[in-house]
Amino acid sequence: MKRHSNRHQLRLITEISITPLMDLVLVLLFVFLLAAPLLKADKGMLTPPAPTPPPAPTSASAPTEMMTLLVNNDQSVTLNGAMMARADLPVSLKQLVQRKPGIGIEVRMHRDLQVQQLVETMQMLEQAGIQKTTVTTHADEP
Repeated sequence: MKRHSNRHQLRLITEISITPLMDLVLVLLFVFLLAAPLLKADKGMLTPPAPTPPPAPTSASAPTEMMTLLVNNDQSVTLNGAMMARADLPVSLKQLVQRKPGIGIEVRMHRDLQVQQLVETMQMLEQAGIQKTTVTTHADEP
């Protein structure tokens, strides 16, 4: 005779786990919250803004003339191609500013010089009254 057990009896599951459903709802909520600002019709996004012209250079920002101050590895100084002693440089710069008040100086320092040399050179330019400067480094000049 066969024995029947209640353990293998099929039952109907009446409970539904809502945890995966809530995970899905929260993910969709975050996606729509992030996407909603992008879906709004924005007039700025439809037409690109017209490019603004660059500001015209004023006399206060643009130098009237540029000169090159070359400081070589041996600390020799060349101002616009003319070799001079480093001790004479402050006087020459002051005379240059008196003749051409809006002048700009490009300082070309040798890359092997110490930073202190650059600081001293910039202090000379400041004491002479030159405010428009640019600094570059160079290896050996051809």
